[in-house]
Amino acid sequence: MKCKRLQALLREWYQEVRSFNLSPLKMMELVERHIKHCEICKNDEDLPLELDQLREIIRVPQVPVHVRTKLEEPQYAYEEEEVVEEEEEEF
Repeated sequence: MKCKRLQALLREWYQEVRSFNLSPLKMMELVERHIKHCEICKNDEDLPLELDQLREIIRVPQVPVHVRTKLEEPQYAYEEEEVVEEEEEEF
């Protein structure tokens, strides 16, 4: 990465992502916006590979749909006693 400005912004934005003040998606939008207007970044041949590595670092792990399983009923180590309410007699 040749652009010193982008390096500084990435450090700042990454800290915001880690402190949950900025979403990873929003961070990448800001990066793309910077690249669109920066001549140094536009001419940096290594930048796409470095951005792919960055995406892997900040990516939130997702479970693929076909791997997700239906939530099972929790199994308890003890059985709860049923509470039987007595009917009140009406006067």
